[in-house]
Amino acid sequence: MKSPETIKQLAEAAVHCELLTPTCPGEIPMGQAALESGWLDHAPNYNCFGIKSYKNEYGRQLLFTKEWFTDKELKYFLGLGDSRTANLVDPSVPPRQDGRRKYKVQDWFATFACLGDCFAKRAQLFSAGRYAPIAAAYAIDKKLEKCVRSFSPIYATDPHYADTLLQIINQSDIQMALKTARSNKT
Repeated sequence: MKSPETIKQLAEAAVHCELLTPTCPGEIPMGQAALESGWLDHAPNYNCFGIKSYKNEYGRQLLFTKEWFTDKELKYFLGLGDSRTANLVDPSVPPRQDGRRKYKVQDWFATFACLGDCFAKRAQLFSAGRYAPIAAAYAIDKKLEKCVRSFSPIYATDPHYADTLLQIINQSDIQMALKTARSNKT
């Protein structure tokens, strides 16, 4: 539930994340945590970003989620095995223009010892690998909307992810909480 305490908690973690990774503005992890976890209502084992299982993780959990897959992506996903499942949400709906269809899946997600550890992992993921060029571009131009629109198709399979994330980020209470958290860190 979106409450003043939850907003404050997310803003503080987001600003800490921003300090760890200056190329990742606090607006991004705060908005993502709110969106991905329903304002921390659904953050099993402190995973508020839906971070998938990874090597040397604290722990892992098999959870249900929704994904958009092409036939090739679905075959790859199911080929990973390890109790993963995928069921088409509505077989009567044709594929999108990009060939993807919506599936209810079971997949492995990371667990964390605390919320701060999850935010730190998100900061690490944002500054490395396939996101690195986007983070580097943001470091130069500081264009938040461009950054969100650039990483969203990589990060999420939901075609409306960027718009939804930007709506959350631009809320006045979110902006005020981030401003307060930043002033408390100086």
